[in-house]
Amino acid sequence: MSTFLTMFIVIVVGARTRDRLRLRQQELVLSKLAEGDAVAYYEVLRRRVRNVRILRAVALASALCLIYAWRHGLARVLPTG
Repeated sequence: MSTFLTMFIVIVVGARTRDRLRLRQQELVLSKLAEGDAVAYYEVLRRRVRNVRILRAVALASALCLIYAWRHGLARVLPTG
């Protein structure tokens, strides 16, 4: 169980660090654009963030399903093709 916890912590810290770096880069880009262009670019960024959140939720749900199946031994009782 400690292996899963360690993996989870590494993944979360890495994702947060990457998000902070991307946010800084995007703030720099937005500060250099004219107001109209910045508003349009901001809308693109909002869509990207929404997509990333959805994909992260799907990945988390998949990981939880895999852990549940592994802990309950469901892989052994399923018929193999």
